[in-house]
Amino acid sequence: MRNASTISKSDSFTIQELSQQSGLPEPTLRYYEKIGLIQPVPRDPSSGHRRYPATTVSVVNALACLRASGLSIEDMRTYLHLLEQGTQSAAQQKELFQTHARELEREIEQLQIRKQYLEEKVAYWDALERGDTEAAQHITEEIHRIAAKLL
Repeated sequence: MRNASTISKSDSFTIQELSQQSGLPEPTLRYYEKIGLIQPVPRDPSSGHRRYPATTVSVVNALACLRASGLSIEDMRTYLHLLEQGTQSAAQQKELFQTHARELEREIEQLQIRKQYLEEKVAYWDALERGDTEAAQHITEEIHRIAAKLL
């Protein structure tokens, strides 16, 4: 029987290997372990280095995807907790992702307004550069309308 605090090299990954595979930086992997997002990682008895078992690798890969989609640490924690409950938590899992999707939609809308504002500023300076003060005045009015959406 294998000691729970150690694991053989053949069925585990180093922090470097897991970082490369998951795309998560090594400090992030250590941080996730420190805050309990992933279980304590067994150490190689000869070197004391972390050796990530396959079960932890699966969790880390899921966390990497969640992080890439912008989920917060707390939402990741909620996801993992709900995952333990299996299909019984399907409605809560669905709500977690729907809520995040709605938040992203609001962020996208704000980014589109910011982009529109910048494009109008370019048009304004373009009009001034051409000497078209009438167009610049109309653009200024549009800039004020857009700016009100940013506040």
